[in-house]
Amino acid sequence: MLCETCKKRTATVFYNENINGKTRSYSLCGECAAKLREKGELQDITSMIGSFADPFSTLQDDLFGGFFGIPTSLHLSSQKKCPSCSCTYDQISKEGKVGCPQCYTTFRDELSRLIASVHGTTSHVGSVPARHRAKRERDLRLQELTAQLQNAIQAEQYEQAATLRDEIRKLKEQAQKEVE
Repeated sequence: MLCETCKKRTATVFYNENINGKTRSYSLCGECAAKLREKGELQDITSMIGSFADPFSTLQDDLFGGFFGIPTSLHLSSQKKCPSCSCTYDQISKEGKVGCPQCYTTFRDELSRLIASVHGTTSHVGSVPARHRAKRERDLRLQELTAQLQNAIQAEQYEQAATLRDEIRKLKEQAQKEVE
C-alpha cells in the first residue's frame, strides 16, 4: 500500500482517529508521518504515555502547583534521575522505554502506576508452567500464613499463632528439601 500523502513510498504507519463520531484512517510512510508529527497534526503513542499514567496531571499541576504552591508528585518525579544512566522519568515517558535495568528500581512507583493503568495490574496473572506451579502456590500460601500469623500475634491469639508458626515451618522445610 502506498503512502496517501506522497504516493511514492510504502505506507508503514497506520493511524485511525475518531473525532466527534467521524472516523478517519491514514496510511503513511515514515517520512510523511514524521513531518505530520513535527507539525503536531499526528500524535505519536509514546507522547501519550504520560496522559495514560495520570490523566489529571495538568489539572493537578495547575491546582496544587499554581494555587497552593505545592509541587505535585509528577513534577517531583521528573527531577529524579537514575543513578546508573542519568535518565529521568520525563525521558522515559517521552521515549516509551527505560534507559537501563536500574531505572526500574529508581522509578518503581511511577512505572508501576503506568503499567497498572495500561495493563490493569502489575503482577502476572497468566498461566504458569507446571514445573513452577507447586513452588508458586507454596510461596503464596507462605505469604498468606505469615500475614495470618502477624494478625494472630497482634490479636494476642497465641495458640493460633503457634499453629500457624508450625505450618509455616513445615512449608519451609518442604521447600528446603526440594532445593537439596
